[in-house]
Amino acid sequence: MPASNPKHLRVRSGVQADLARMIASGAVEPGHNLPTEAELSVQFGVSRTVVREAIKGLEAKYLVRSRARVGTIVLPREDWALLDAEVLDWVADYLDVAQFGDAVLEARRAIEPAAAELACARASLADLAEVEKALDAMDGAGGDPEAFTRADLAFHEALLRASHNPVFLQFIHSIRAGLNLMLLASNKSVDDYSRTVASHRALLNALVSRDKGLAREASLMLLQHAADDFKKLQA
Repeated sequence: MPASNPKHLRVRSGVQADLARMIASGAVEPGHNLPTEAELSVQFGVSRTVVREAIKGLEAKYLVRSRARVGTIVLPREDWALLDAEVLDWVADYLDVAQFGDAVLEARRAIEPAAAELACARASLADLAEVEKALDAMDGAGGDPEAFTRADLAFHEALLRASHNPVFLQFIHSIRAGLNLMLLASNKSVDDYSRTVASHRALLNALVSRDKGLAREASLMLLQHAADDFKKLQA
């Protein structure tokens, strides 16, 4: 069956996901070998070619490392490409969401306030309109956490885009899956989004007034509110 065949791709993806969950569940611990290709072929009822391709996919995302005469070794969790959307989908049920969320918040505190300051100096009217559009979508999401989270993500992407720093923009691209996981979990833990909307509006107002100090302060306050909501989820 050609590797480009849709059925082949679905089967390979399924095996890849199953192997990733096997690893994430601790069924095979870091430093230990996966079963051989022949054993996995029998276990999943697929060809050794499918197994080999699935393992290569996991290797590309740093879950495993294959070596001749050694086999396929599971790598430590800290090596995994956890910001990859596919990896997060595979391992989310086995992830310490609290620990992961704290790490995401630390990264956001390092970048978003600086991006807000830059946006005060660099944002065009069109940039600010995109931030406002996302905020309006947050305000109009009602009690739908999925819709609110999509708008929340759009707000932060628009903020980083408004900084006109290409590295900052890459940050939202790389962290989108993790940020979505964190925001959605946090947004599902609260019944009232009014405080979140208000903190985002304060940041927009600071951007419009081109006040760098106020923008940094508003960004940090927004992130503190996010941390508070996330602690509620943990509790």
